[in-house]
Amino acid sequence: MIVVRTDVQPELAGIRPGISEADYRLAVRSAMLYYQAGLTQSEIGVRLGYSRVKINRVLRQARSHGILEVQVKIPAGWHVEIETELIRVLGLRDAVVVSSDQSGRSLESVLAEGAAQFLLAQLQPGVRIGLGIGRTVAHLPERFRPSRQVDCAFIELIGSTYNQDWARFDVTSKMAELAGGTRESLQVPGFVTDPDLVSLLAQEPSVADALDRARKSDIMVQSVGPVDTTAILFESDVLTADDLVDLRDRGAVGDALGYYFDINGDHVQSKSDSNLIGINLDDLRNVSWSVLVAGGAAKVLPIIGGVRGGYFNTLVTDDLTAAAVLEAYAGSDR
Repeated sequence: MIVVRTDVQPELAGIRPGISEADYRLAVRSAMLYYQAGLTQSEIGVRLGYSRVKINRVLRQARSHGILEVQVKIPAGWHVEIETELIRVLGLRDAVVVSSDQSGRSLESVLAEGAAQFLLAQLQPGVRIGLGIGRTVAHLPERFRPSRQVDCAFIELIGSTYNQDWARFDVTSKMAELAGGTRESLQVPGFVTDPDLVSLLAQEPSVADALDRARKSDIMVQSVGPVDTTAILFESDVLTADDLVDLRDRGAVGDALGYYFDINGDHVQSKSDSNLIGINLDDLRNVSWSVLVAGGAAKVLPIIGGVRGGYFNTLVTDDLTAAAVLEAYAGSDR
């Protein structure tokens, strides 16, 4: 709806140097025909006797001189401006920013709700959604509530049967059930102690096919972890405290899918690299929607490194983390 004011005195109506009263009248008429009557610029040109290019210029002039003021009503709690800034500065395809303070709810739950809303907007028949492991991703089923059953697929991106602690992060079955879709599992350990076994398993036809199908996901959802003792690989006894110190000394700031990277997104070799079974960082680069769900002070540098490495093109985070990421990104060296 366009609001038309008729109580503005001509001398106070915004007529400034560079625009005549005749041009002002043309701008008013064009704006009303475009925004109120719904005519195209070409149709306005035909009606008023001008070219489409002229009408386009007049409408831009109407905005620049304050004749036309466009008002966008954004609900409280939405963070569209900072989302737009994240997309611009980080070169993202999309961003979702949620409010961090939500009546005592955990940050993981709040972030999962933002990720769920993103997935609901993308949910359609045939879509393939790959899920990584992580504490935040594990909250997705709590917030994912499709309004209809959809023939889609949820796919494991990494083996999930390593141990009981690791397996608790597998939510593909729950998500598939909620959506009315199917689950595609990767029936191998996420980590094995013998690198030769990784090679053998990867060559097994059923495993190779599952990995190939995982790589064909339309959307991949994953979090990142800092290089500290909260890391899932550390809690699962895959990495030791000394391993983490070594990774930090060599510049690692975070990991995705168990693979570490530095602030510029360059891969930092880890002893676990040859023991992981699942997709890798290069696979994250090649998917249409690679979604990073992460928030909190400890995730700022991992977010920056992950985005710079091209592993993620969409970010779901909270408003405080978003502000910290923008500040750190501007101040960090490339």
